[in-house]
Amino acid sequence: MQIGHAKELWPLALLKELVDNALDACESAGIAPVIEVEVDENSFTVRDNGPGIPAKTLEDSLNYLLRVSDKSFYVSPTRGQQGNALKTVWAAPFVVNGNGHVDVWTRGEHHIIETSINRLTQKPKISHRTEPEIVKNGTSIQIYWPGINQLIRTETYYSYKFPEEAKRFIQEYAALNPHARFKIADKVFEPTDPTWKKWIPSDPTSPHWYTPELLRDLIAAYIVKERADGKAKTVREFVSEFRGLAGTAKQKEVVGNMAKMYLHDFVIESNDEVDMEKVSLLLAAMKKESSPPKPAVLGIIGKDHIKNWMIKYANAAEKSIEYRHKKSVSIDGLPHVAEMAFAVLNNDNDKRRIVSGLNWSPTLVLPAEEISALLQKMRFDPHDPVIVFFHIARPRFQFVDRGKTRLEL
Repeated sequence: MQIGHAKELWPLALLKELVDNALDACESAGIAPVIEVEVDENSFTVRDNGPGIPAKTLEDSLNYLLRVSDKSFYVSPTRGQQGNALKTVWAAPFVVNGNGHVDVWTRGEHHIIETSINRLTQKPKISHRTEPEIVKNGTSIQIYWPGINQLIRTETYYSYKFPEEAKRFIQEYAALNPHARFKIADKVFEPTDPTWKKWIPSDPTSPHWYTPELLRDLIAAYIVKERADGKAKTVREFVSEFRGLAGTAKQKEVVGNMAKMYLHDFVIESNDEVDMEKVSLLLAAMKKESSPPKPAVLGIIGKDHIKNWMIKYANAAEKSIEYRHKKSVSIDGLPHVAEMAFAVLNNDNDKRRIVSGLNWSPTLVLPAEEISALLQKMRFDPHDPVIVFFHIARPRFQFVDRGKTRLEL
């Protein structure tokens, strides 16, 4: 339910989660991303040069009773936003193979995480032990998956070999991230623009990207976190985390008579619910004292990078390449940048290729029925030697399934 794909696609889904997390971590730390992927007979590894995963983050991810994360309610144009990526990493190999083994090297420690079943209670059990390890920087996560290099057959997806599909996937990451360096097997994708700018995960979110219901959910997540660790957050501290509201004068204007209140004061004691009236008043004040971000701040991949990628890695005929982009604000008030490109391939025997991405991360399947309908309308058939590229950057997507695989445009 959490991954949102059939079991046969889980290795690719986990690879996507690990690469997404690695890119987000590097960008948040102001580090030019370097991502390496290795695949052998019975495992695959994702390695990055980021700041490393804190031990507490790993420990919390092993607690399957802890399902609420403040980050999962944080509206921002990032790659992940699933909030349970590490939970799926520990669980998926166990579900498929009957046991799970994942090694994590980060911040001077080697974490060995094994998942098995208690034969008496018939419940899964997780073993977590650590050993000292010399790790210069970054994080390395190795997932053991017996037979990962063999042909994988599926009823809902074409048969594939993971090593080959992983190469294709990393190639598409290179198309969507001009600033990052990727390596898989003997393939290296160098950055075309190391200074390329986009919205990064550490940038403050905007109050204009929230509805009262979404802000309520974020406040509720903070309150749940407070009840777990005992650290209370004031309303003013909460407001200061938003774009355009870092100044003292604006914070005072926004909080008004809530200046001495904590977020837990929003809870109605009689029913343990967050007071929507207070939330709505707070959101209105936050929007009044700040300006909505323009679409351009999200970042644009750009024609030059996409064109060069198509020529070098897709064997596209240069003169046939067409590119368009659009920066706009949707009817729900959210900004977006949409980019699309098309080209004819030099080899007439090549088949149609579709590269689709959301927030600089490739999708495993076409994320919207409207896109499939558009391809059919334009008669881009599977046997045609063409490539179609599209990418959408947006603070929040509306998905119609829990696994976030089907997008409501």
